[in-house]
Amino acid sequence: MMKRSSPKNSRQKREGSLRNEDDLRNRGKADPYPSIFQPSPFTDESRRKRAKERRRRRFAGWPSRLLVLVALLLALASLLAYLPQFYIETITVTGTRMTDQAVIKAYAEDKEGEHFLPKMGGSAIRFLSLRYGSIEEEIQAAYPIVRQARVRFRFPSTLAITVEEKVEILAIRVSGGYALIDRDQEVLRIAEEPDFALPVLEGVSVLGQATGGGLLKVEDPTQLTAASHLIAGLIQHDQADTSGPQLMEKIRQIRQIAGSLFFLFIPLSQGGEIRVRLEDNRLLQDKLALLSYLLEREDLIPQTAGELDLSGETAYFRPDAGEGQVTGFTEP
Repeated sequence: MMKRSSPKNSRQKREGSLRNEDDLRNRGKADPYPSIFQPSPFTDESRRKRAKERRRRRFAGWPSRLLVLVALLLALASLLAYLPQFYIETITVTGTRMTDQAVIKAYAEDKEGEHFLPKMGGSAIRFLSLRYGSIEEEIQAAYPIVRQARVRFRFPSTLAITVEEKVEILAIRVSGGYALIDRDQEVLRIAEEPDFALPVLEGVSVLGQATGGGLLKVEDPTQLTAASHLIAGLIQHDQADTSGPQLMEKIRQIRQIAGSLFFLFIPLSQGGEIRVRLEDNRLLQDKLALLSYLLEREDLIPQTAGELDLSGETAYFRPDAGEGQVTGFTEP
């Protein structure tokens, strides 16, 4: 015999059914889950809430951090204003050859005893590197020989002036003497007599009158470019090998044969000269080292006029007609 359900049980079942229907109707609305479940931490809404909370925590303490930063800046400003190490007491000048150190120093002497900040800057880079742009420009405008001037504050209490001067690397025969040029082919000065220890580049056709401070105008500018590159190699060798003979002091003339092939003329004490045939290529430093070795060992090369050929794999010395025989050399 079947039992009848009580009215109380029937009412509970209807209420539970209604709740389930409400849950089903509410799916896809604001809360997609039944009320007995917690929202999933991987829903878009949960992610937005977590991101919002992170932003809130990140910016919650910014007023206090800002106050700390302002206090630190004020403390730093006080140090800059009152510590004696930030007042200039010493001015140093380095790098001068042709210019007078005392004259260069005079451009900054009004800074002695003053705080380092006035006159600093001129650009953002200069200010961040503690440089005085106005003083640098004054020095370079007054002295064309100065390629670059750096005036910088150095802690403590020092104003350091570093000068880079233009360097004479080559001499060219011109009307009235010799034009001494730098790496940019600018004429630094005109010398009436050969009172310089630089090689003279022969075979150059100069156009017009050479004047100091201007570019040297020649018929073939590639001659100057190729010769300047060769001179740079000679300077590099002399700086690297200070124990051997300095080639820049021994070579008195150079002449371009073709392209990067040159003759270097080295005078002999008893008269005449050695003509060194040399190519400016990747083996230049090796060839210059061999040349330096041969010049140092005077017993290897006859002290007679002739041609020393270093342009090939093997070096040969060919004396001028009737003065000896051909001698071959290899690198030491």
